[in-house]
Amino acid sequence: MKPEFTSVLLDSTQLDYLRNPLWKRISDYQIDQAELAIPFSRKLAQTEGWMRRFCLLAIEEYKKFVYLCCVSKNGASPSIVVDKVWHLHLLYTTEYWKEYCPNILERELHHFPNVGGINDYNKHQDWYLETLKLYIHVFRQNPPEVFWRIPKEIIPFLLPENNKIKVTEQFTWKKTFENLHSKVFKYIHGKSVYK
Repeated sequence: MKPEFTSVLLDSTQLDYLRNPLWKRISDYQIDQAELAIPFSRKLAQTEGWMRRFCLLAIEEYKKFVYLCCVSKNGASPSIVVDKVWHLHLLYTTEYWKEYCPNILERELHHFPNVGGINDYNKHQDWYLETLKLYIHVFRQNPPEVFWRIPKEIIPFLLPENNKIKVTEQFTWKKTFENLHSKVFKYIHGKSVYK
């Protein structure tokens, strides 16, 4: 069973990830094995319907997640995208358990899914928020929103260059029609369309 959530403090060797031998092994690890007819990244693209570039970047985010799992006593909680990469990696059972865990991570890395209920949801939410804080602290960048859901609770912890939430107006035909209808109505009745 995964331990209860507590705040995590990392030592300087864990924070200086670029010099950490664990990060070096994770970063250098090639998940696409040459001897496979369908490499991992292509299988991921086929399974999830993702573009190849997105898959390769998602794999890099997975590597960061794995590093956080290994250096944090609480482990880490993946984003939906990262979890999909991890799930597929777990399906390569021989490679994952006999190569990746013992030789790259030098430990076992188990998956602890949400088993349901409000208590488990809250626990996983706490772990996810802690993971995002660790990500910012260790990698000295904000988690990319395309790979990581950024909840409002994490906004105060975001680095200044990206601490604005992007609010985009969703395109709908109804809004487009209403806007056009409004402009036509104003034009017909002699009111200015533009302010």
